Amino acid sequence: MGSWEITRKDLKLLGRDRRALMVLVLLPLAFIAILGLSTGRLLGWKAENQILKMAVAVERDSELAQRVISSLDRRDSLRVIRVASAEQARRLVNAREVNAALIVGPEFETRVEALKLRDIIDADRGPLAKGTQALDMSVEARTSAFGIRSITEQLVLAATLQVVAPHIARKNKIVNRLLSRSRSEEGSDQEATTATVAAGPNGDRPTSGEAQAAASNPVYETLVPGFTVMFAFFLVNIMARSFLSERETGTLQRLSMAPVTRNGLLLGKTIPFLIISLVQSVLLFLFGKLLFGMSWGVSPWLLLPILFCTSVAATGLGLLVATTVRTDSQVSAYANFLVITMAGISGCFMPRDWLPELMQNVSLATPHAWSLIAYDQALTVDAPNTATIAQCCGMLLGFGAVFFGLGSWRFRTLV
Repeated sequence: MGSWEITRKDLKLLGRDRRALMVLVLLPLAFIAILGLSTGRLLGWKAENQILKMAVAVERDSELAQRVISSLDRRDSLRVIRVASAEQARRLVNAREVNAALIVGPEFETRVEALKLRDIIDADRGPLAKGTQALDMSVEARTSAFGIRSITEQLVLAATLQVVAPHIARKNKIVNRLLSRSRSEEGSDQEATTATVAAGPNGDRPTSGEAQAAASNPVYETLVPGFTVMFAFFLVNIMARSFLSERETGTLQRLSMAPVTRNGLLLGKTIPFLIISLVQSVLLFLFGKLLFGMSWGVSPWLLLPILFCTSVAATGLGLLVATTVRTDSQVSAYANFLVITMAGISGCFMPRDWLPELMQNVSLATPHAWSLIAYDQALTVDAPNTATIAQCCGMLLGFGAVFFGLGSWRFRTLV
């Protein structure tokens, strides 16, 4: 009997353990789907909570005010709800039916007409330094949503200046003369410019890959890697119980008497779990692509070394834990505590960018963190830093080597 026979035996046993396969594949998919629904993005669906809803009340109607509202209404991820009065807009905010309210006062057009071109050019020092209030526009939101109010004010001011700036510029004789002269020049270039924009910077139509990347759900570029890494290390439980079961039934002792070296026996017992981990990771990323529309980044091949090195680290930790625990209760207590704690510290439950700087540094003591850093580079960066990915893969292999070395030393006490 050689290592391959032991590997094949364990793969057959693992294939019959449906509960273990459910934990490794179906459970992370369920977590990803539930969290995807809670963030409002699943199968390309975009929920209302992903859209900024704003009630707009105009106290004195004017052409400029309507143009500003139309400009806001054309913006992505913003839904404009027109109401009859400021009081109705405030009621919608208090009832949490909208995120913010924009009230355009009766002096809006008068204050716009009073602006000079220099006021727009030097907006930080002129009347516009007061923001929307300078134009008799006010943005209101709930007290607890100060951030939404600040962002909405900036959005409203930007949309207003986009409409107002050409109107003010036309009143300036010099600017008006320059604009008239440039219209004739721009007319001849308009068709060429339109063709270039439609074709793309290289003169080609946007590729299907680019269109797919633009339509992908970025939420899953965090969820899928996070839960893939977390559940890759859940292999520790299954591996520990497998070793424990064979030790209690005497199978491990009988295998040690077979014509196979101790290292061959160790490899034969370890490789099946490495294969299971690789298959699990590939399936999760494949399901992430097919079911959730996630992007695999600009260079999908970069995912392969990360998948492999993460599985090596997870299998090494599984061997160390499997050769350390003595009872099933120890597996439940120690292994689960270790896996969940390391996942929480490293950033599997939330984006690593949300962790305090101290926790980000502490998390580097776990293989999970290095795997997440590598996945972040491969999935979310337009020009992935291959040196960073190589460093992360090196650290993961280093963790795997240390875990495997300690587990191999502990394995000698079992056979």
